Amino acid sequence: MKMPHVWGQGQLFAYSAWDGEVHCADDLVGILSADRIGVRFFTKVKRELALVGGKLWDVVFDAVTSDYIAATVNRGARIRILFAAAHLVVGNVAAEMVPVVLCEGRVTARTVDGVEIQDSGDGEYTALAVEGTRFAFAFGKSENEAATLARDGLSLDPDALETQKCAFYEQHGWEDAQYGALYGKCLSIMKSQLYSAGEGFSTIWSTPDRLPHKYLWLWDSVFHAVGHRHVDTRLAQGLILAIFDHQAADGFIPHMATPSGASDVTQPPVIAWGAMKVFEKSGDRAFLETVYQKNKAFLYWCRENRVKGPEGLYIWQTAGQEICRCAESGMDNSSRFDDVVNVEAIDFCCYMANETRQMRHMAEILGHAEEAAEFAAWHEALCRAINQKLWDENDGFYFDYDYDRGCIHKVWSVASFLPLFAGVCDEKQAAALAAQLQDPETFATAFPIPCVAKSDPTFGSDMWRGPVWINCNYMVIEGLRGYGYTALADALRDRTIEVMGEWYEKAGTLYEFYGTENDRCPAQLKRKGDVIEPYNFQVRYQSVRDYGWSAALLCDWLNEKR
Repeated sequence: MKMPHVWGQGQLFAYSAWDGEVHCADDLVGILSADRIGVRFFTKVKRELALVGGKLWDVVFDAVTSDYIAATVNRGARIRILFAAAHLVVGNVAAEMVPVVLCEGRVTARTVDGVEIQDSGDGEYTALAVEGTRFAFAFGKSENEAATLARDGLSLDPDALETQKCAFYEQHGWEDAQYGALYGKCLSIMKSQLYSAGEGFSTIWSTPDRLPHKYLWLWDSVFHAVGHRHVDTRLAQGLILAIFDHQAADGFIPHMATPSGASDVTQPPVIAWGAMKVFEKSGDRAFLETVYQKNKAFLYWCRENRVKGPEGLYIWQTAGQEICRCAESGMDNSSRFDDVVNVEAIDFCCYMANETRQMRHMAEILGHAEEAAEFAAWHEALCRAINQKLWDENDGFYFDYDYDRGCIHKVWSVASFLPLFAGVCDEKQAAALAAQLQDPETFATAFPIPCVAKSDPTFGSDMWRGPVWINCNYMVIEGLRGYGYTALADALRDRTIEVMGEWYEKAGTLYEFYGTENDRCPAQLKRKGDVIEPYNFQVRYQSVRDYGWSAALLCDWLNEKR
């Protein structure tokens, strides 16, 4: 099995609910260091576990995954770093190397019975135990807890742990010379973002990227399930069902949920679509019935609370923050929302059109004939309204409509291709959209699809104001296939795989978004402001490394090619 093997600064290192109990409230999670073999853990006072000393040459990484790192150094010696439990990392070093803990703040270090304790004075303790070439690094809420866990960790066999870690990739990976390591990287990221049931969640649930985000997001969870259905359908079902754990009595679903609360805005309705994809794999009618009933309440809530006009078109809730005008849309800082408050949004309308279409299919499968007819009528009426009000015949393109000013709001964005995804447009309109995707002046950039057209005056390199988002490419590709543009869809899919693979080989990670010209590392793209070096997401996020839906949707595409 060809393991993911590229070291890159900022990659996640975390214990997964796939292997055992882990919770976000007391998480020990880190990122790979930039200039040495080490992991920087984000405790209150950050600690770095680093392997230092000796002369390292000819370092060959055999595995660089989210919970297991192995390398051959100096043509024969083996070093390993492995997550053995939620708060325990073990491994071994080569001769003349030593494991050390480096702290980024005021920390008291002392040695107790041969174990080095790092006490940051904030109720968090770490401990490092070393015996010969083996080491164990542990985290605890007391000195004794951390020291005991580290001391016991020395008895664990790194060889056995390595075999256990590799078994996951041997079972679920892809033995392929071209794509095997990239597929393994997808699995590694997907595995890293799983938390255990508990803390207000009824099933294993996922988070967008573990760091810097650590809670549950609505549409992220759906996209994650699309990838996880190829690994474990029951787990994929759980990722979707967890979304409903914080659903309100009136049907509202928050865009973000924590163990103790939730946000007061929602997020793109894509639950039925994702659930149908999982159902194609699992055939679990009980799961489908549960999703159907709960999602029905959510869609009714959207209709009651996000429609103003008589046509029944949907309006995202916007906010006054310049860098996050519309968190509800998922396109936080998109120029679509500059200087407007209420826009009948082409993407919201298309998500709803697609959901009503999927709900009709669900109702037919489940034997709810009258409700199937209701959803079919809802879908048809919504498609009709979209085409009457949001289609601009002169430009041959869909746009948002400024409800307050009573006019089309012309920002050329990737959202306007979602009528393909939702089955909204006729053949002539689909042809016009396909033509835009092939026009180098608008959307056919070196790496398509820009989230704002190259020709639009608001086009840039800051997050939702220009860069390429993998989830958008995924939905547009699916839409193209639905209208028979198979060659164009395959070309876009293959180009997306190519660019993601290229930056994985160069930087070891899959990013949140990518540049349209593909001329610089995605880490150099703006994210609600200028890039700050060295990388520190606690100062300002940049295109997030090891991003969940990028991995999950790439996993799905690679399964197509497989």
